[in-house]
Amino acid sequence: MNLSIVDYTILYNQKDISRDVSAQVLTIQYTDKVTGESDSLEISVADYDQRWQNDWYPAKGDTLELVIRQDSQQLSCGRFEIDENASSSSTSGDVFVIKGLAAGIKKQLRTKKSYAHEDKSLREIANTVAAGMGLTVEGAVPDIRIRRVNQYRETNLQFLNRIGAEYGCIFSVRDSKLIFIYYKDLEGRASSFILTKQDLISWDLRDQSHKTFKKAKLRHHDPYKKETVSYFSKDDDEDSDSDSADDIEIRSNVDNKQQAEAKSKYALFKNNTQGVGGDIVLPGHLLFVSGNNFQLHGAGNFSGLYHILEATHSISQSGAYQTSGNIKRLKTIDSQFHKTT
Repeated sequence: MNLSIVDYTILYNQKDISRDVSAQVLTIQYTDKVTGESDSLEISVADYDQRWQNDWYPAKGDTLELVIRQDSQQLSCGRFEIDENASSSSTSGDVFVIKGLAAGIKKQLRTKKSYAHEDKSLREIANTVAAGMGLTVEGAVPDIRIRRVNQYRETNLQFLNRIGAEYGCIFSVRDSKLIFIYYKDLEGRASSFILTKQDLISWDLRDQSHKTFKKAKLRHHDPYKKETVSYFSKDDDEDSDSDSADDIEIRSNVDNKQQAEAKSKYALFKNNTQGVGGDIVLPGHLLFVSGNNFQLHGAGNFSGLYHILEATHSISQSGAYQTSGNIKRLKTIDSQFHKTT
């Protein structure tokens, strides 16, 4: 399958260096993720005269920006702070690699800490963590009360995503903002584009489907009241693929009804959307970015509405553009789209 040739712009400390380095560039790789690790940019160059090891040596903390242009569209990949330089040599010459992490991922955000939060809401915890890093919170973090939660040898972002995950919350950092969003809101977005099996270079999808449910029941033993309390949540999605009238039973410690409702509702949603997923590779596609949804047609029973968890955009020395990613299916689609037309 032929790959399209794209143009790109590289900015170093906001200065366009594309013309200066294009003849030396071997590969460019931009990776973005829904949650977890930081977005990253990696540029490999042929260091013919060792200038990158000497006069052109990039300074830690300097910034890189990448814009990819395809036809009349473009993808602005964001700003990255140089985090690591690497050099290797062989009989074919020297190669220099510059690695950057999304701007805003400062050293303090990567530092593991231990701290106890008591009698705070998730919103208050997020505001406290953000203020300590000089960030502002973007998004309506839920005001769920938490009696006590410990941050133990975790980075701030790891900690927030761990405690938020049970409620279906995602935290990420972009520039000077701590951004919050619900998984369900992210995965509930409309499809951005359609791919057919013939559009793919390769695919590796797995069906680990299990029983799906319409309702969830969370059972919790309250040591203060000395009784076991049950809470119920139902699937609000009328188009859900749920196949059972039974309840999925969840066991989790909760402090209050508010926690129980949020935990059980997200546990139900997560259970019902984690059966099918895997990895695909395709010619470069500017809309194939983490957080977007798309439809896959012509893939038999693997056809469906998919969510992009992680995407990598790669450009070769010749400018050939390829995209790959990790995806999960959210819903099945009408069987008329299962076969290639």
